[in-house]
Amino acid sequence: MVSNNYSKNGHGRIRMKPLAVLVGAAVLSMANGAIAQEKQDDGARLETVVVTANKRVEKLESVPMAISVLTEAEIARTNIREIEDVVALTPSLTMASGSTAANNALFMRGIGTVSVGIGVESDVSVIIDDIPVATQFQAFRDLADVARIEVLKGPQSTLFGKSAVAGAINIVTKPISGPMVYRGSSMYTNDGEWRLALSAGGMVSDTLGARVAVNRTRMPGNFTNLTTGEDVNGSGGTTLMAKFSWRPTSSLDIDLMPSFNKQKNTRGVTAVNGFYRTTGTAAAGNQVRTPVDISTAYLNGNPLLPATVTMAGIDPTDRNNRNVRRDFPTGISSKTNGLGLKLAYTLPNDAQLMSISSYSKYKANDSRDQDFVDVPTLARPGVPGLTEGNNQFGTYDIRSKTQELRLVSPDSGTVRYVAGLWWARNEIDRHFIRGFCVAPSNCAANSPSSPTNYYTDIYNVNKAAFGQATWEFMPTWTVVTGIRRNVEESGFHYSRGFYTDQLDRSTFVPGPVGVDQFASTGNKDYATTGKLSVQKQITPDLMAYVMTATGHKGRAYDVTSGLTASAAFPVDPEKSRTIELGAKANLFDNRMSVAATVFRTRFRGYQQNVSFVLPDDPTIYTQLNSIPLIQTRGFELDTHMLIRPGFTVNASLAYTRPTIENWRNGPCYNDTTNVAASAGGLAANGSIPGRNNACFPIKPGSTTGIQDLSGGVFPGTSKLKLNVGANVDFKIPGMMWGGFVDGNVRYQSEYSNNINNDPRAINDGYTIADLGFGIRAPSDRYKVSFRINNLFDRFYIPNANASGPSYRAGPTATSPAITVDSWVPPRDVFRFFSVKLDVKF
Repeated sequence: MVSNNYSKNGHGRIRMKPLAVLVGAAVLSMANGAIAQEKQDDGARLETVVVTANKRVEKLESVPMAISVLTEAEIARTNIREIEDVVALTPSLTMASGSTAANNALFMRGIGTVSVGIGVESDVSVIIDDIPVATQFQAFRDLADVARIEVLKGPQSTLFGKSAVAGAINIVTKPISGPMVYRGSSMYTNDGEWRLALSAGGMVSDTLGARVAVNRTRMPGNFTNLTTGEDVNGSGGTTLMAKFSWRPTSSLDIDLMPSFNKQKNTRGVTAVNGFYRTTGTAAAGNQVRTPVDISTAYLNGNPLLPATVTMAGIDPTDRNNRNVRRDFPTGISSKTNGLGLKLAYTLPNDAQLMSISSYSKYKANDSRDQDFVDVPTLARPGVPGLTEGNNQFGTYDIRSKTQELRLVSPDSGTVRYVAGLWWARNEIDRHFIRGFCVAPSNCAANSPSSPTNYYTDIYNVNKAAFGQATWEFMPTWTVVTGIRRNVEESGFHYSRGFYTDQLDRSTFVPGPVGVDQFASTGNKDYATTGKLSVQKQITPDLMAYVMTATGHKGRAYDVTSGLTASAAFPVDPEKSRTIELGAKANLFDNRMSVAATVFRTRFRGYQQNVSFVLPDDPTIYTQLNSIPLIQTRGFELDTHMLIRPGFTVNASLAYTRPTIENWRNGPCYNDTTNVAASAGGLAANGSIPGRNNACFPIKPGSTTGIQDLSGGVFPGTSKLKLNVGANVDFKIPGMMWGGFVDGNVRYQSEYSNNINNDPRAINDGYTIADLGFGIRAPSDRYKVSFRINNLFDRFYIPNANASGPSYRAGPTATSPAITVDSWVPPRDVFRFFSVKLDVKF
């Protein structure tokens, strides 16, 4: 089977970089030699992998596009459960973790959208059985009954529309075929994770088929909340996927696809793992860290909040710290109900006319302990002492309807085409509360919490006509051309206010019209995107191509970070253009497949939320930006080899360089050791105290700074990723049962994790190895698998500068600031073991 293993987004101390490189080179060399020297034809070949990247079934090797595919076998072998697991095995995917799963973001080739607002769409679309999810974060849930995951790299707007300006993830569930087959699976790990899965599928009669799959999972988490004794940073839930297929006539197929998911995710809890003062200058790279005793530290410099209380039982200088204190939950709980209907009618010329309809409803409650401690941190006006916690919480209510009409030509002939009409409507309601606020005057008094209470909704209606044609205009030459015309109408309503009774939601009182109540509706956005590729079949086993495509994402609305009418202006559409040169080959009589790609993609008007702070203000502010120009470029290599029957090796390499090409008013980073920091007000050179030397006032006299980030690094993606994996199946002597062993080594280099290009915000590279083994009965009737993730227990930190509490070395707000590092661990940051039983009958 053609499959690809890739590195996971993260960072840690690199100890095995040379080993990973040498192993990869050695495996490739030995595999080439072993295959070339094969004397006898044993009949073994790589299995053909098909994809639907062009909205028709095609061989992966024939599609002039960079695509990574995770097959059903690899999904089962590597225990893929969520999108995060897909990221770990895919070279061009990375993920940015937010304060909760609702703020997570997927990055393709280094580009993705980080936004806390509902008025900003993603750059990477997620499609499940031809139906896109309304918002990207809805895809961060259990994946059930999956047959194949296709990762489509580069702009995919021509066929997949908006939210695919950087790429798309196409998830295909298992089809209905053959007689009824019943499957069961259970997995348990030594750190308390468990999974149960049951499925039944097949043809009930000649014209009726059915497939039903149920999954239940629970991962407790790898942090301990000392306040409650509970594990946090875990996830789990229940997923039901069903598919009913009816063929009333030989020309008509009808599929009904209901689905249900209930999910609880407590990820986003940060633990302090660095507590120090710094000397030297960040930009010069000569800073010295001196650990701070918590007995001298105070949260926000408040004498009522000593660190000995707020971090009781926690060693904040421990880089491996897994203990936290929280008196309010952090995470998101959601429920999704969906229904899809697919009609496919085969015309007399074997062309197929399809109708794909869907409806989904998503409801969620999210929350976060914003002060990161388990004691009151806010004062109620008129009441002595600290009485309230700084918490935030809210709800999402998302409703999505889609309708697609598609005409697909027969597979034969020199001209093939797909054409269609698209309509979709998304409605997103958001209610959000942060801090303690029962009246406008009280809100002002509680400024450290940035208190707010708002209701807002976003809608968009999308209409499009699209088409793509493939023409074999010469015996070995093929051209693919496509175009999409898209019209989108969007708008929002916003109302901010307060509760006269904090415990009674019916007492909400909105603020004045035009200030705390505003709206914008009926906004139109027109766009045309296209695609063109030329493909040459150089030999029967080698194909080369050049491809260019454009992407478009509609206007964005910043209605939830500025919280004012003046800040809710629409942000211009985001546009992308890519050029890609690639080659695909099947070598040694289809025992080795190779795909190589060189690419460059430019994004204009890139939509991105950016967080920043102001001098002597603990509040973290967020504002939507439109960055004039960013670019990503790089090289990708994927290969899969059949060394001998039952022995396969796969290797992948990705080199990615995303850069900021033009952004003259980027945000500054804090640098309290800057010589200008002690000047008070503006320094003599006009720079901003507490900012880096490249930071200057946004206007004369202002203490809000900007810096020219043109030519800087766009954060979130390693320059280099390498993955080498192998799988061996063998017969056990004297038994009908067989055994198997599989292993994987992945490496990724260091990368920056902050768009402000803070030189301290560098996450170290790491190398992680996994090992699996087990036994199986004939026809896989029974299979027992054992797996060790992070075999050598290598520690790494994926987001060393995650947001955390603000402490000062003294009981005043002007006491020297303490640098506080905090982190959210990935699943395999600590070695864990699993056992899995699969049954088929």
